[in-house]
Amino acid sequence: MRYNSRLTRYVALTAFILVIVYLYASDRLSTSLTEQITPFKIENLSAKKISQDIIEESVAPQTTPPTSVPAFSDNIKSFWSHWSQVFHDDGPLTGRIRLGSNAELASISTDDYGPREASMNQVLNSKSEIESLRSSHAAVLKTLQLEDVKEDIFNGTGVVFVGGGEYYGPAIIGLLMLRRTGSTLPVEIFVADQSEYEPSLCEDYLPRYGARCLILSRFLQEGNTSQSFEVTHYQLKSLAMLFSSFAEVLYLDSDSIPLVDPSTDLFSTEPYKSSGLVVWPDFWISTESPLFYTIAGLPKFPSNLPKSSSEAGQLLINKRTHLKTLLLAIYYNIYGPNYYYPLLSQGVLGQGDKETFMAAALVSGQSYHRVKTKVKSIGRNNGQEYKGSGMIQHHPYDDLLQSEAQASGNGSEEIVVRPAFLHANTPKMNAGHLVDEGDLFSVKHKRLRLWGSREGQEKLFGYDVEKTVWELLLKTGCELEEIIGEWKGRKRMCGRLEEHWDEMFLESSRPP
Repeated sequence: MRYNSRLTRYVALTAFILVIVYLYASDRLSTSLTEQITPFKIENLSAKKISQDIIEESVAPQTTPPTSVPAFSDNIKSFWSHWSQVFHDDGPLTGRIRLGSNAELASISTDDYGPREASMNQVLNSKSEIESLRSSHAAVLKTLQLEDVKEDIFNGTGVVFVGGGEYYGPAIIGLLMLRRTGSTLPVEIFVADQSEYEPSLCEDYLPRYGARCLILSRFLQEGNTSQSFEVTHYQLKSLAMLFSSFAEVLYLDSDSIPLVDPSTDLFSTEPYKSSGLVVWPDFWISTESPLFYTIAGLPKFPSNLPKSSSEAGQLLINKRTHLKTLLLAIYYNIYGPNYYYPLLSQGVLGQGDKETFMAAALVSGQSYHRVKTKVKSIGRNNGQEYKGSGMIQHHPYDDLLQSEAQASGNGSEEIVVRPAFLHANTPKMNAGHLVDEGDLFSVKHKRLRLWGSREGQEKLFGYDVEKTVWELLLKTGCELEEIIGEWKGRKRMCGRLEEHWDEMFLESSRPP
């Protein structure tokens, strides 16, 4: 009996201890999970400023970061070492492209689906200079055609931004909007060099949302390559796509905001699955010099090109199938400012890398898909004039369905082509710039919506996109105002963001 009594007390004590441990562990687990899914520190924002529905809809950080890969893999550096030498050896040997005047900038009408016509040539270079360029281009194209390009060094699917400096702010908005679509794809944000690498962002904040920073100059300089190139601005984009660890890439400019989940709406659907490269249109009629096609070795001006030029704020590419296209586009970009940018645009507004990707696919004989649905402008009236604020680019699968219906004679069939991206380029969604540069006010100092009325946005997007973006601008602007380098020292940045939120969006966040 004594033994049984002692045993009973022992069992009871053990059970009591286990209950205490369980309750403590549960409390710690609950706290841990709460910390993991709380995306922003909102203690400093009053209840009147952040309503309950906003908190419930907040973007949650990634609870598990994407599988990491070596930032500077030996394979990629070796790969670039070889191709940088090819590009150096086969680079132009003649003087830069000279234009007599810039081509005429002309917008394309919404109902114009006619074929592209050759633009008037503005290039003044001599026949011998054009022949020299053709010879250099033929050499690099021959190497691309003959060599077995090693695409197996890239793996997985992901999203690539170019950030750094003033581009961090809008890139973070793009990243958080990507997470709001439900996407869990890993993200790589390239910065130009070490001076743009901000440890507090790159090592603490961004990994919470499944993103990491990569320094592009290290790929250019730290390998065994004997040739390095001075690259900046537009030239960085094609190199970021190449140096990304991903085999399948959605590239986004820092100011291009995704509105759909790339996994379900882009990578897994047509036309990307068949074409391997998807590009989007610009507002303007194309203006490339016909001499570009002579230099590229084509027998004549292509007959099947869309009339409008391209816009490269977003681009889908499969490096397993289109690595040669990407390499040729990089050649065009490395030698872009002096040669291929003026050849492909002839000095018009927006001249840069935007035409190089489709041109590279065309010249290398690889497939591509150009979205046909016209880009749509959204903007605001500042009391004096209408000012464009952003470009809506459309869903490629919906666009394909519409094109097929029109081709089959069923053009009357109603197919809704959804917005897929909002390229918010003027102004960019940089919280510090927005409060400092006057874009939020009319000429009479009245606060403005940048993308139109709430009703208009609900009709166009299905919800008030501007309000959603401002939730993120307010939260990130207040949380990171003393962390992001170019935001430090801006007077009352968080307070001024709150003031705009209160006046423009607070009422619309309440039930009617």
